[in-house]
Amino acid sequence: MNNNRDYTVTTIEEYVDVLKTIQSIEQNPLWYRGQMTSFWHLNPTLFKDNLCYETTDHYGTLIIPKSRTHRECGQEVSFPNQFTMLKVFKDEVIKNNLEPACKMNDMEWLCFAQHYGMPTSLLDWTEDPMVGLFFAINGIQLPINESNIDDEARVYIINPYVYNGYCNCIVKSNNGESKRLTEPLPVCDSTNKFLIDYSRNDYLPICIKSKKLGYRMCRQSGNFMFYSSQIKPIDTYSSTEINKFMYTIHIPYSEVSYFSSCLNVLNLNNSSIYGETTELDIAGNTAKESGERQIYKILETIKASINS
Repeated sequence: MNNNRDYTVTTIEEYVDVLKTIQSIEQNPLWYRGQMTSFWHLNPTLFKDNLCYETTDHYGTLIIPKSRTHRECGQEVSFPNQFTMLKVFKDEVIKNNLEPACKMNDMEWLCFAQHYGMPTSLLDWTEDPMVGLFFAINGIQLPINESNIDDEARVYIINPYVYNGYCNCIVKSNNGESKRLTEPLPVCDSTNKFLIDYSRNDYLPICIKSKKLGYRMCRQSGNFMFYSSQIKPIDTYSSTEINKFMYTIHIPYSEVSYFSSCLNVLNLNNSSIYGETTELDIAGNTAKESGERQIYKILETIKASINS
């Protein structure tokens, strides 16, 4: 335990006790995110290794592109345009008559596509701490062996109200009204343009809350942190800053098998969390492949410029 912000748990009872402790401290509903290794940063899929590349040094000079997941010294990075990928996803969905029953704006479509494998600048969080625990444990290869026994799974816990206040973000609605953001920003028609414009600027990520569109978002109680072009993960901020809004629960790999069996008893498994694989997953993969082609063209152009 460190500064009442880091906790290590080895039983489900300890996990619940820590949740109670944290919830008694915070005055707002909390969000949870599970990650299955300590080596991963809190990165959206759009900024993963195979899609995001450093393309200049910190002096602005073009370099041979190299895979990056965040900027450290002001280097420029390149990644696919998520709204171009979104058009591919929408076209596939409409072509196959898979549209959700409700009408959606572009940001709602982006939230929907995120849950079917399309890379976006949305980082998934959940309102359900047991779903957060599932994502921390799920995918870890069992049995644990000597090569990874020293690693750990993690559940990050954020107060989205405090975090958005920390960001000092001023929201402008379609009617021109401005206000300081002190709660999760709802994704709706009046905020759609603001969020799209926000993604193109160099701002801190903000917590947003969409309608629960489809089975997966409902089952996973999904919400999001929406990143702009400033892609520094929040877990790389200074500990002084992180302690203002986030907690971390550490789960040793030696206890993964135990926690996995507990989650199975609670019917928290791939089948219940994701449901069936459908043509929506195929649409998400098609959009992802279009993004990979985008970044390939960008990188080839840069390499040609350097070599000319």
